[in-house]
Amino acid sequence: MTCNNERIPDELITRIQDAKNIIIVSHKNCDGDSLGSVIALQRSLPSMGKNVFVPAPTEFPQRYDFMRKYSNSWGVIPTQYDTIIAVDCSNMERIEWGDIHPEINDAIIINIDHHEVNENFGHINWVNPAEPAVGTMIYKLLRELSVPVDTYTANALYVAIMTDTGRFSFNNTNSDALKIAGELIEFGADPKALTTEVYFNFSESYLRNIGIALFNSRSFHRGRILFLTLDRAAMRNFSTTPEDSEGIIDFAMAVRNVDVAVLFKELAPNRVRLSFRSRRGIDIVKVAEFFGGGGHPNAAGCTINSNLATAQKSVLENIRKLLGYK
Repeated sequence: MTCNNERIPDELITRIQDAKNIIIVSHKNCDGDSLGSVIALQRSLPSMGKNVFVPAPTEFPQRYDFMRKYSNSWGVIPTQYDTIIAVDCSNMERIEWGDIHPEINDAIIINIDHHEVNENFGHINWVNPAEPAVGTMIYKLLRELSVPVDTYTANALYVAIMTDTGRFSFNNTNSDALKIAGELIEFGADPKALTTEVYFNFSESYLRNIGIALFNSRSFHRGRILFLTLDRAAMRNFSTTPEDSEGIIDFAMAVRNVDVAVLFKELAPNRVRLSFRSRRGIDIVKVAEFFGGGGHPNAAGCTINSNLATAQKSVLENIRKLLGYK
């Protein structure tokens, strides 16, 4: 069953009401939206008498380590489960399953997502690209289920919405995002503390990565395209890792005249992870999809299995085509 509008499918509500053991999963390299949404479900559904488990990630990204205290029994895996809820995943390949094998128990998969390219892989699909974040969808679901929203749940969902809207500054920011954020504050979310934790609590490693990426910046076409790069040699010299880099791409979008920005993170000699950003109506997800990735029109990502120089050349060619440059 597939639903591509705002209304929560009746089948989704019924399935959660009937479920006993529920697994919550999200995508690899989790971000604030996925992590906050998972935590909110994990904290809230037990009030309905459900057993809820989250198999992965066992390690929180450093930026979101403060959210560890919000989670319960993280990494615990049951032997039997009847329902799997996947959040913020456009396809099965993106899911971080941990040690879960979804086919073993013939579990019903519920797919909750806001990516336009979602493959509707669930038995029940609630996919709404108009939603600013999966966090707004989870909030609406919890309210529909009439489950309590405690302070930790409110904080988790506020982080989900805040990060996927770029502190309420991206094009996806709408009245829903702001209204729900306001309601979460009434439930106890602390905007100042959460903003400080996520955006103003850098590690030294992160600060060095900012320096590496900006030092390695290259612009094209009178500054409309900007590449930032975290190469393995520099990261090794400065004792950093590519994992400590979420949000660095946004520094590029603060540069005047930049329409498209790409952060290249060299993971291995022939493996490069990319983060894309765009504005002024440029649908950058088309470039990410060309390389097997996905995301949103103005924020996307992919991984390319080639060396750094080849990846940058190929990406530049595709961006030029997208923008109509020869």
